[in-house]
Amino acid sequence: MTIEWPLDLHPVEQSFYLHTLTASPASALTGAGPVLGRAGARWVAELTIEPTMGRLPWLEALLTRQRAGVVELLLPDFTRLAGVPTPETFAAYAAEIGETRFDDDTGFDDGTSFFAGDAGPPTLAGGCRGYLVLTGCRPGGVDVLAGAFLQASPGRAHLAVGGGGVNQDSIALVTLAPPLREPPVAGLAQTATSRVRMRLTGGTALASPTTPPQRARYRLSFIEVSP
Repeated sequence: MTIEWPLDLHPVEQSFYLHTLTASPASALTGAGPVLGRAGARWVAELTIEPTMGRLPWLEALLTRQRAGVVELLLPDFTRLAGVPTPETFAAYAAEIGETRFDDDTGFDDGTSFFAGDAGPPTLAGGCRGYLVLTGCRPGGVDVLAGAFLQASPGRAHLAVGGGGVNQDSIALVTLAPPLREPPVAGLAQTATSRVRMRLTGGTALASPTTPPQRARYRLSFIEVSP
């Protein structure tokens, strides 16, 4: 069983970040040493909720259903709900230049043009480890979807931290953090309302202070569920 956090239940304060694991072996002589990256980076979220009195019982029921982290939760990043603009498409590029030719710069004998690429919106075609492959992008584009919170598979979201440009075949390679943990699902690249599979940490989520006139304040912590 997995619960979806309601999009209309906004926090008054939020921290949503990628906790990266490192190791720093220090020299016994100088105390200096390199910082080494380790596998296992996970999303961490900390929310402060101040529900109205009308929604307080409903929120307590939502938290109780999670059973202190036993039941998993699909949690969005409330600062990125709107997503980022869709990359320009190959179809727009082809319409702009008026025609598309073969590799040897020739066209059909009658002078007509054609589309030699994906004419639909950019789509997620696959990926491996720290990269996603997008097709149908405008050739010549740079840093496609940089900064986007991408939903690569159900419950797995990744930050697009950059990437190379789009080649003439309308293919873009997007660099991700954290790396892919599960095979990406082919289809349209989702950047709006992306959710992470997380669990509530600690067993005191319902222990919230209430002050007159009956104003409740919940401080909740969540961590991504490892595959």
